[in-house]
Amino acid sequence: MNGARQIRSLPMTERRVTLEGPVNFRDLGGYPTADGHTTRWGRVFRSDSTHTLTAADIPVLRELGMRTAIDFRSAQEIERLGIGPLGDVAITHVHCPTFDHSNPITDAPAIVLSSGIDFYSSMIEAGAPSYVAAANSIVADDALPAVFYCLAGKDRTGVFAAILLGLLGVPDDVIVADYVLTHEVVPLLAERRIARDGADHEATRWVGIPEELKGAHAFVMEGLIARVHEKWGSWSEYAHAAGFPDETVAALREQLLA
Repeated sequence: MNGARQIRSLPMTERRVTLEGPVNFRDLGGYPTADGHTTRWGRVFRSDSTHTLTAADIPVLRELGMRTAIDFRSAQEIERLGIGPLGDVAITHVHCPTFDHSNPITDAPAIVLSSGIDFYSSMIEAGAPSYVAAANSIVADDALPAVFYCLAGKDRTGVFAAILLGLLGVPDDVIVADYVLTHEVVPLLAERRIARDGADHEATRWVGIPEELKGAHAFVMEGLIARVHEKWGSWSEYAHAAGFPDETVAALREQLLA
């Protein structure tokens, strides 16, 4: 894919959910698919970490009818930051760590940080068991509406959003456009991170991490999608190789497409 080409624009006012805490909480509804369907509004959301939820956010979550929160953060991140007031809304917290040093995934490929594209490409393999678990959680009885998230809602969350939308048949350029929406809130996410962890931590945070991962740039997601097509041919073939049950993929389409 050519990172310089025009990216399809997406409606911001309908998609983002305004909260005091999370700033990257948004609906994955309303996206067209190649076979003429549309993703359902109000079923699945993506977000940054729920530990920032405030008391004022609780009525919003209740209005959304939220039932399941799928957490891609590590055990260390949860221990340090918590999950926020999910219990106040009777939301089931499901821990699906994409990579977690305390719980290594046997025989999984190593996470590669030579570039943003390499990082995401290795993540869809190393994190496959967690992404399968997340998909199974979405289609479980009484699981919807659901939200999935990591810390910033950009990398681990962005890769799963691409997988999910790809399996639903959403075109590649729309998947890229959804990913790029996170770039709008990157400055605010950085401001909050510095306030939480301090400027000294921020100065060392990016050592050894590709510069492009400081944002949510189209060419990174385009590169991941190109790798999926090159290695597996399609999102469906990736899912088959990664261990997604056929019945889960079918249920995703049944429950999330209008």
